[in-house]
Amino acid sequence: QKIGLSKTDVAVAIGSIIARAASPNSERSTYHWLRHHSGLGELIDFDFNNISLNKLYQISDTLLSHKDPLESHLEIVEESFHGYKSTIALYDLTNTYMEGQAKSNPKAAHALSKEKRNDCPLVTMGIAMNEHGFLHRTSIFPGNASEPKTLEGMIESLSVHQSLFKPTVILDAGIATKDN
Repeated sequence: QKIGLSKTDVAVAIGSIIARAASPNSERSTYHWLRHHSGLGELIDFDFNNISLNKLYQISDTLLSHKDPLESHLEIVEESFHGYKSTIALYDLTNTYMEGQAKSNPKAAHALSKEKRNDCPLVTMGIAMNEHGFLHRTSIFPGNASEPKTLEGMIESLSVHQSLFKPTVILDAGIATKDN
């Protein structure tokens, strides 16, 4: 609400976020899941049958445009609620495919998909989370991003991060090259 979302937008955003956590998939599949396989609407008093697929796409774009302030806000709330300071950053990459051609997404690229969907364009997401399992920062890279080449940018974004005090960064083998 603080970023100007209407009551409907907030409900759709909550639906999108929870659906992606419970049944990670494309917006199209998320839309179907919210309307036909979830009781979330009953919990938040919202009828997902009254929204269009375009509304789900729009709310995803809106959330992405406010990504940095939302991540900062969530981090402050998490630290306040749980009373911890983070000292470890876990960093990894994953990719996700897009149904359709994704012509308007300059980061969409064909590459090897973890879901074996090599017929679809991908984007790669870098995720830094703390030792408590909470996300600190995310980055969206081209679908054919090289894991080792993303590390420097993520460390720079963590270094301006107020709560991390000289973090220990833990990497998987795909990122942990000799140079890194």
